[in-house]
Amino acid sequence: MPYPARLPLRQFFLPGALLMLSGMSLAQTSTESTKPAQPSQLQYVSPLRAYKAYADQPVASWREANDRVGRIGGWRAYAKEMQTGEAAMDVPTEQAKPAASSADPHAGHHGGAKR
Repeated sequence: MPYPARLPLRQFFLPGALLMLSGMSLAQTSTESTKPAQPSQLQYVSPLRAYKAYADQPVASWREANDRVGRIGGWRAYAKEMQTGEAAMDVPTEQAKPAASSADPHAGHHGGAKR
């Protein structure tokens, strides 16, 4: 059971300390009200300024499309296009792949190495 003599002291200590701290915070405010600086000139930039309208592409054979992707370097060529903004160069068919040997039709896969 708490002592009756200490109970009133605890009840007055916390509000008194808070009152003193609030007086300190009021004493630290400045009397000079300075005007905040005006923000710099704002400029609106539309997020749609780089929008490119859809343009139809000519329909081609899926085999030709797959062969072209293989010639230009596959998905890495398309990733490079996105980073640099330059279109991938199409390599002529003669330079694209060395001829596979007639003995093993799968010799051109994975550089011909067995795993």
